[in-house]
Amino acid sequence: MEYRIVDLGKDYPGRIDDFAKTRNSFLHDGWVLFIDSDEEAPRGLLRVLDQLDPGNMPYYWIRRVNLYKGRYVPGWNPDFKPALVSSRVRFFGRIHERVTPKDPHGTIDIPLIHNHNGPWAYRNYWYQNLPFYRLWLASKKIVEVARGR
Repeated sequence: MEYRIVDLGKDYPGRIDDFAKTRNSFLHDGWVLFIDSDEEAPRGLLRVLDQLDPGNMPYYWIRRVNLYKGRYVPGWNPDFKPALVSSRVRFFGRIHERVTPKDPHGTIDIPLIHNHNGPWAYRNYWYQNLPFYRLWLASKKIVEVARGR
């Protein structure tokens, strides 16, 4: 499969204030593997992508292992992101962008490694102060385990 790797922080010429618009600017034709500046694509994943036959799938969710300063954070895992996309989809949403159309899509289990090293900007989000936040995280984990992810 032919694809190119795009690191938004390095490859986009300018300040990013709308992540969907920025990602869409790279979707001219063919396939793009989007990685963030604090992510890496292991060789095993790249070998799988090189041999992938996408058929008529417009994009793929790729598993992501989330670390914080090199440490595994159970509440943030498992996680999937629409990282391998074709020009047949578009992103929407200025921040925490999503893909449209949502289905169909494929899934790749060999993960990207996301190692967040900087300050955590979401520490004071409103939902983290609610009493049910930990219960929500636990239920999210149970659902993902039940799905076999």
